Amino acid sequence: INQPDLGDVVDEHVAAEVTMRDARELHPPASLDALGFALQSWPTKCDDFEDDDAVVATYYGEMMDLVKAASGAERVFIFDHTVRESGNTNLNAAAGGSAAPVPRVHCDYTASGAPRRLQQLGAEGIYSRLRGRVLTPEDVEELAAGRFAFINVWRSIDDSHPVMQQPLAVCDEKSVAEEDRFTYELRFPDRTGENYSLRHSRAHRWYYFPRQTKDECLVFKVYDKREDGPRFVFHTAFSDPSSPADAPPRRSIEVRAIAFFDPPELEEPVDAMRTAQGEPFAGR
Repeated sequence: INQPDLGDVVDEHVAAEVTMRDARELHPPASLDALGFALQSWPTKCDDFEDDDAVVATYYGEMMDLVKAASGAERVFIFDHTVRESGNTNLNAAAGGSAAPVPRVHCDYTASGAPRRLQQLGAEGIYSRLRGRVLTPEDVEELAAGRFAFINVWRSIDDSHPVMQQPLAVCDEKSVAEEDRFTYELRFPDRTGENYSLRHSRAHRWYYFPRQTKDECLVFKVYDKREDGPRFVFHTAFSDPSSPADAPPRRSIEVRAIAFFDPPELEEPVDAMRTAQGEPFAGR
């Protein structure tokens, strides 16, 4: 990723037909605690998703509030986002650009990879709006000692149409046997990440939300430190055979967040809306 293919790794995946269930028909509705995913109505005031600065300034704050509401977390840090369009072929986006949907079943983090990613982000510098400064290594260790979860939020950014091709599907983790998942390496220029891939099984229960609109957000966990509930929600874009031949391209944005559920108390709270000049937008 973000470097030429050196030919030293192999990437193989096999397409499989599955039964796709309508998640809108679930009663009670899907929730993060029960299934690891949920659909939330959450309109946005961001009007230019191609402007990274506008996304950070407007959209990140909206998504912090959404993740808190959906998960019950006390603090949230948004650290990344990607815009995707179905006409693209590149899976990674440059600044201000877009990438293609990912048609491979995966979960973004592993049991060991998620804590390591939190430490890496801490080393890069997390600016806390609540503390009014960059978190120290000791601050990050305190946060890591409590419960935290990596949570993604996915929405369409098409003002005129619902999602009609390449929708996002999520898998009920209770249907995934531990032996079905395996580690998949992501080679970056400066680090090697890990996520989970999945061996196909007829036992897997897949869901999607048909014709998802711009005001609807699909929220799902890709890691949770707490072990007595959903932790790793596998997901993928998929080819929907019911899509009309003239379906408009899918345009979407996903943000990646870390939710902290029992963070240490602040010694010297500052104005929650304070922003540091020149510092990256961070958690509150």
